[in-house]
Amino acid sequence: MDFEFTVDGVRQTISLDRKDDCISIRHGDKTLEAEVRVISKQAVSLLVGGRSFLVIVARDKDKKYVWLNGRTYLIQRGKEEQRLAERGDDRAQKGKSVVTSPMPGKVVKVNVSENEAVRKNQTLAVVEAMKMENEIKSPLEGFVKKIYVSPGDLVDSEKPLLELEPK
Repeated sequence: MDFEFTVDGVRQTISLDRKDDCISIRHGDKTLEAEVRVISKQAVSLLVGGRSFLVIVARDKDKKYVWLNGRTYLIQRGKEEQRLAERGDDRAQKGKSVVTSPMPGKVVKVNVSENEAVRKNQTLAVVEAMKMENEIKSPLEGFVKKIYVSPGDLVDSEKPLLELEPK
């Protein structure tokens, strides 16, 4: 799965592939294999080439601060992703919004039911990926039109989890 983001003001693109407790990270022409161990919701241990790295992540709205090797990195969504998140997915402008999983994982919890009213940024579901729980939030204010998954379901990245109808 490809990710685009800004680190310290510089646009970056990486590709991640997961296999069990290992991930393959591609950045440009470089590829790293890392063994991942989740310590807590904010801390991960990476084993890369026999060296261990502690990674700590703190969130502040759409910003993430990552501490690695004694250095702090600011990671933000790109302008386009930020614009879509602020106004809801483009599909919402046409009458519906399909909420998807950002990565492969297992649905741990579905927090809403069909026809339920939801507010923007409300947690709709929780997907566990690489032993970390990811909250899937509503991009808009509206109603749950259809739920496609149940707790325990395995989902691929970009798999529809549920469909919203804007207010």
